[in-house]
Amino acid sequence: MASKPNAIHVRGASSERDDVDFVVAAWDSTLPYLDFIGAGEMWGTQPFSEQEGFRADIVDVVQQTEAATGLEGRQLLVAEVDDVKNTSERPIRVGAAMFRDTFSSYLTEREELHAEVAEAESYVWIEALISDYRYASRPRGVGAALIDEIKRLAGGAGKRSVYVDAWAGNERKLNR
Repeated sequence: MASKPNAIHVRGASSERDDVDFVVAAWDSTLPYLDFIGAGEMWGTQPFSEQEGFRADIVDVVQQTEAATGLEGRQLLVAEVDDVKNTSERPIRVGAAMFRDTFSSYLTEREELHAEVAEAESYVWIEALISDYRYASRPRGVGAALIDEIKRLAGGAGKRSVYVDAWAGNERKLNR
């Protein structure tokens, strides 16, 4: 049975599906939108595709995702839709989420956060959540679908909490 048009499906990132190129381009596509809503300071103006080491980092995360047998390390999920206007055989990729089973070093190295980090032993941390702004008719709910899948995976692995990294600038408008 075919899925509904624009139904969101989430899967692990794959090097065979050229997900590295998609993620880098999707991340670049967020910059004009963030600038438009007054949140350009979040990631700056230099495209991620031009940042030294960014592509290699995404390649590494995709490889970790492919090798993972559980929720260890860093992993990347890709959200897709089956669009009735799509002339390709493949679904259209519309977003991605990067998550890990440890906090990033910029949090663990902060002395004032040591107690909170120590308490969060059984968690998954969503490091980045992106929508592809190149796809104008992207359905609403891409971020929610990615978060729901991470929550499902975390629960299945016995994780008690899911934390989300959220930028506090722009009067916290991205956190609402």
